[in-house]
Amino acid sequence: MKSRPLLSRILAALGAVLLLSAPATLLFFSGLDQTGRLGAVGWVAVAKLGLGAGAVVVALLVGSPGGARRFFAGRAAHFGFFTALSALLVATLLAVANWVAFARPVSWDLTRNRIFTLSPDTVATLGRLDRDVRALAFYLAAEPEHAAAEQLFRRYAAVSSRFGYELIDPYRSPELVKRHGITDRSPRIVLLSGDREARVRAPTEEALTNGLVSLAVRGGRKVYFLTGHGEPGTGEGEGYGVAARELRDDGFEVAHLSLLERAEVPGDATVVIAAGARRPLLEPEVKALRSFLEKGGKLGVYLEPGADAGLDGLLREWGIEPGDDLVVDPSPVSSLFGGSASTPLVAPTRGHPATAGMEGTGLAFPTSRSLVALTAATVPPFPLALAAESAWAERDVAGAFAGRPVRQDAGEKPGPFPVAMAAARSVPGDEAGREGRLLVAGDSEFFDDRYQQVLGNLDFFLNGVAWLGEQPDRITIRPRAREGSRLFLTEAQVSAIRFLTVDALPVALLGLGLAVWLARRSR
Repeated sequence: MKSRPLLSRILAALGAVLLLSAPATLLFFSGLDQTGRLGAVGWVAVAKLGLGAGAVVVALLVGSPGGARRFFAGRAAHFGFFTALSALLVATLLAVANWVAFARPVSWDLTRNRIFTLSPDTVATLGRLDRDVRALAFYLAAEPEHAAAEQLFRRYAAVSSRFGYELIDPYRSPELVKRHGITDRSPRIVLLSGDREARVRAPTEEALTNGLVSLAVRGGRKVYFLTGHGEPGTGEGEGYGVAARELRDDGFEVAHLSLLERAEVPGDATVVIAAGARRPLLEPEVKALRSFLEKGGKLGVYLEPGADAGLDGLLREWGIEPGDDLVVDPSPVSSLFGGSASTPLVAPTRGHPATAGMEGTGLAFPTSRSLVALTAATVPPFPLALAAESAWAERDVAGAFAGRPVRQDAGEKPGPFPVAMAAARSVPGDEAGREGRLLVAGDSEFFDDRYQQVLGNLDFFLNGVAWLGEQPDRITIRPRAREGSRLFLTEAQVSAIRFLTVDALPVALLGLGLAVWLARRSR
């Protein structure tokens, strides 16, 4: 019979633990599912209430007659009252602390590389927002990009009250998917500000900040790729597909331009790119480009060894003379990227906006001509990239392409020498202070689909176009990867872990501890 009071106490203690933990379950977890019905957590709370009430009733029935009256009138009731009051106070303090943390969140980035801290450029960009920006991210909850986008958006929203965001399930919002033209291959983050819109391809700080910058640009930015002379196309798999896609992601509109069909460059052209021409431009085309530059236009010229683009005369007028040669670099490092000595490893220079931040970043030019700055130029051009000291300008271009062995002969120009240059001239009499800009590279393949991912090739091309288009805010280095490992869990896995660690395990330990204490106390 002595075991009955002990059993009664244990059941009463376990019942009390279950009854008190049921509200805590609903405090930390939502009891309703996405349809508004009682979810798994809600049923767990209901089960706790039922089991707890049942345990208390059984304890009263099993205990000795008058035990309940003596319990509530004795010292145990007083201790129980103050224990319950203390638990209620702790729960209240936790609720207040949770509300304060939600209303005024504060976080510390303790990672070695500060990967969760926004860069000064991003903070400055957010500080310059003059109107509200809303970000829409179309990702499923189970996709890793969903968590990355949510964390990134929270950091942006914490810096600027003008930045808002919404994470959208594509399957539950088909009308928004159709309205914004979201597909598996398109950018899935849309930035909206008034009547302006920008697309972001990846949930990274660099891409999102560039998207914010593109929203602030007044007026369209259009890049024309010259056609009609054997140039690669800008469609997917046509040669410059990746480069064109990156330009679009940076807010440019990309189009083709044939000066064989029109006498002048369109007035809406921000930048004209003449890249990879295999046959020379005709004189009317060169005249149109010359007039475009003189009026403050921006022209990017990307040449190829052994191919006459018909632009040498125009380039000399701007103080740049392309060499009739092929840059050869026999160093083992250069041979890694192209498999031959005709793929020189070149280095960006310092002191120009188009190469800002690229110090120490190598470039691989598959085949390149050398460039020379003419001393008679009114405004000397600026060298943007130099071939290495081990390189030279090979004059036997046909022999090198035919696979014949090459060596540096007397009179052939030794490295280092420029393979990319930039020049700028003010427009005479222009009150707005406009200037024509010219960027010339001895190679046109370094940013095509085959080589754009090598070293800093794509960055160099995009930064050059940004300088031509007078958008210095977009001249940034796009990181390859960040150190650190992340574990991506589904929403169900996260809920299960939280339930086990915050609810089930503490309740089980508390109940077991009370049972052991009561058992030892009864001896």
